[in-house]
Amino acid sequence: MIVAAGAASLKFVAESHEAFIREAPIIFCAVLGDIPDQLKSGFHVTGVVGRLQPEETLKAALHLLPGTKRVVVVGGTGKFDEEWERVTRTAFQNYESKLDFTYLTDLTMPVLLERLSHLPSDTIVYHTSIAQDAAGERFIGSGQSIPLVASAANAPVFVMDDVDLRGGTVGGALVNWADDGRLAGEMAVQVLNGKRPEDIPIVMSNNAYMFDWRALKRWGMKESNLPPGSIVLNRQPTFWEAYKRYVLAAFFVLLAQSVAILALLWQRAQTRKTQIELSRSEEKFSKAFQRSPLAFTLASLVDYRFVEVNDTFEAYTGWHRDEVIGRTPMQIKFWHDTNQRSIFLERIRAQRTVREMEILFRTKDGQVRTGLVSSELIDLNGEPCVLSLIADITDAKRAEAARRESEDRFRLVANTAPVMIWMSATDKLCNYFNQPWLDLTGRSIEAELGNGWTEMVHPDDFQACLDTYQRAFDRHETFQMEYRLRRHDGEYRWLVDIGVPRFDSNRSFSGYIGSCIDVTERKRAEEALATVGRRLIEAHEEERTWIGRELHDDINQRLALLAVELDQWKKESSRDVLLLDRFQHAQQRISEIAMDVQALSHRLHSSKLDYLGLAVAAKSFCRELSEKAKVEIAFSHAEVPSTLPKEVSLCLFRVMQEALQNAVKYSGVQTFKVDLRGTQDSVELTIADSGRGFEEHDALSRQGLGLISMRERIQIVHGELKVQSKPGSGTTIYALVPLKTREYRAVAS
Repeated sequence: MIVAAGAASLKFVAESHEAFIREAPIIFCAVLGDIPDQLKSGFHVTGVVGRLQPEETLKAALHLLPGTKRVVVVGGTGKFDEEWERVTRTAFQNYESKLDFTYLTDLTMPVLLERLSHLPSDTIVYHTSIAQDAAGERFIGSGQSIPLVASAANAPVFVMDDVDLRGGTVGGALVNWADDGRLAGEMAVQVLNGKRPEDIPIVMSNNAYMFDWRALKRWGMKESNLPPGSIVLNRQPTFWEAYKRYVLAAFFVLLAQSVAILALLWQRAQTRKTQIELSRSEEKFSKAFQRSPLAFTLASLVDYRFVEVNDTFEAYTGWHRDEVIGRTPMQIKFWHDTNQRSIFLERIRAQRTVREMEILFRTKDGQVRTGLVSSELIDLNGEPCVLSLIADITDAKRAEAARRESEDRFRLVANTAPVMIWMSATDKLCNYFNQPWLDLTGRSIEAELGNGWTEMVHPDDFQACLDTYQRAFDRHETFQMEYRLRRHDGEYRWLVDIGVPRFDSNRSFSGYIGSCIDVTERKRAEEALATVGRRLIEAHEEERTWIGRELHDDINQRLALLAVELDQWKKESSRDVLLLDRFQHAQQRISEIAMDVQALSHRLHSSKLDYLGLAVAAKSFCRELSEKAKVEIAFSHAEVPSTLPKEVSLCLFRVMQEALQNAVKYSGVQTFKVDLRGTQDSVELTIADSGRGFEEHDALSRQGLGLISMRERIQIVHGELKVQSKPGSGTTIYALVPLKTREYRAVAS
C-alpha cells in the first residue's frame, strides 16, 4: 500500500510507469486542488482532498474586528507560496471594493518584518506561506516564518492551516491536516483489512475554525464573536484547573496521614516492635497533622462528638483541645448558622464528600469568622467519621470587601465628578469610563471598552490622537491632547484630555488614568476672538496698502517732479557757483527722501508679494533691508509654493519683517539668517542671529508688542510660533503655518 502525502507526492505516483504502483492500493492526503487525470483510470486510489478557505477566515476576522479597513497579505516567492497566494487572491476578489488590500509577497524577510512593524491600527495580516523569500532564503513555514511574522507585526495575524496556528497567530478557518491524517489512516486500515480503495469514497477535508486564546486576548477580540463551533486553544486555566491535582493530592495525602494516625491510635494490641514503629509513625504524622496551616477536625457522624482537632483549630477558635474532644459542635456553639450545619450534614451523607463550602463559625470569645471547609466521610473502626479541613478566610473576605468598597467609592466619586474619567491597563486598552463620559457619548460601557471609544473620535483627529496616546504610553509619560468626540446627538465636542501613568506599590507600571474636560465653548470664544483679531489685522493691512500706494503713486511722484525742477533750475543758474551747490545739495536730499518714501511704501505694502509670491518678496525685502541697514542677511528657500493663500503669505511676510527689523535694531550683530521652506503640509520660516539675545518674558512685559503681533498673526492662520533666546546666546524665531485645510491645499497645489 502506498500513502501519498502532499500534491507533489501524488503527482509523482500518477506520472510513474512502474507496474507495482498501478497494482498497489494508494491512499492520499494533504492534497489541495484537483486530482491528476492519470489517477482516474488504472489506479486503485482513494483519499482526502484538502481545501483552503481564505474567504471564511476573512469573514471571521471582520466579525471579530469590525473596524478593519486594510488587509495585508504576506507570502513568499516559492512555487508552493505562489499557489497559495493565487488561491488567496481569488478568494478576496469580492472584497477589493470594500477593503484596502496590500500583497507583500516579493520582499526579503528583513524588509517584510520592517513593513509589518509599522502597520496602521485598522489593519489585519493574512499569512499564506513563506517557503522562500525574495533573496532566495528558504524557511520552514510553521517553524521559522510564522514566529518571525507574528512577533514583528503590530496587527493580528490570521493563517491558513492548523500547523501555522502558533507563535502568536490568531487562527481562522483552517485546513485541519491532523484530521486529514486521521481520515487517511482510517482508510488505510480498511484497505489492510481487505477493502478495495475504489469502494472507499474520496472525502473532503474537515476544516475547522481554530483560534489561539492568548492572541484573542492580546488583540481585544471577544470570544463570543467567534463563529459557532470554533475551537479555542491554549486557554489559560483557572487556579483550580491548573493546580487541582496538587491540591487534591495534598489533601488526600494529609487525609491518608490522618487516617493512618487514627488507625494506629486504635491498634494497641500489637507487639512491642509494632508499638515502637507505631509510635514513630504517630510522631511523624502527628506533627504533620498538628502543624498544618489549615485546621483539621475528626468527628463522629453517629453522635457528632469531636474525636480529634489540631493546633490550627485551637488557634482559629480559641478552644483548647481538651475542651473540645468528646463534645459536639453544637455544645461549643461552633456553628453560627444552623441551616449551614444541616446542609453540610445532608451533603456529607448523600455524597460522602464536601468541597470548598463557605461557612460561618463562632470562636470561643464569640467572634463570627468565615471558613472554607472540605470534608470526607471515612470509616474508623466501623464507625462513620467526618474528616474536615477548614481554612479561615475571614481576613481575605474582609480585604475583598474593602477592595470592593474602595472600588465603589472610586466609582461614586468618578461618576459624580464634573469631568470625564477613563482608565487603561498595560495592554493600552481602556477598561473603565465614568458616567459623565457615557452620558456624553450615549453608549454603553461595553461599547466603549478596549478601543471602542475611538469610534466616536472625529476622523480628522483620530490618527494624531492615537499617535500621542501610544507614544506617551510607550514612554510612561504624562500627556495632554485635544480632539473632538461625537456626542450622543451627533455634535462633535472639543475635549482636553490629560493622561497620567499609574504605578502600583512596587512602582510597576499598571496603566493610565485620564480626565477630559469639554472645552467646546472656550474654543468658540477663542474662535470669536480670533475673528475679531483677524478683522483688525485685515483693516490694518488695508490701511497700510492704501498708505503705501499713496506714498508710491502720489508723494513719490511729486518728489520726482520736484527733483526734475531743481535740476532745471540748476542748469539755468550754472554761473552762480554757490547757488549751484545749494541746488545740487537739495536735489540729493530730495532723492534720498524719495528712496526712503519708496522703501517705506514697500514695507507698508509689497506688490511683489501679490504678483511674484512669498519667496521672491521675502528675498527682495532682505536685500533692501541689508542695503539700507548695512548688514548681511543670508536668505535661503526651498520648495515654497509660488501660489499660497494670501493670508498665509502675508502672515509669514509680516512676521519676517517684524523679526528682522527687531534683530537689526537690538541684536548688536551684522549677520542674520533667514530660511523659508515648504513641505507637503506646511510652510516653515526661521530667522536667526547670534546677538545679545533676551529673556522672552521680559520682552513680552517691556518691549513685547512685536512678539505679541507676530503671535496674533500666526494664530489667525492656525500656525505655531516659537522663540528661543537667552542673554548672550542669540535669538531664533521659528514660525510654522499648516496647509491642512482644503482651501489651503487647493491653492498651494
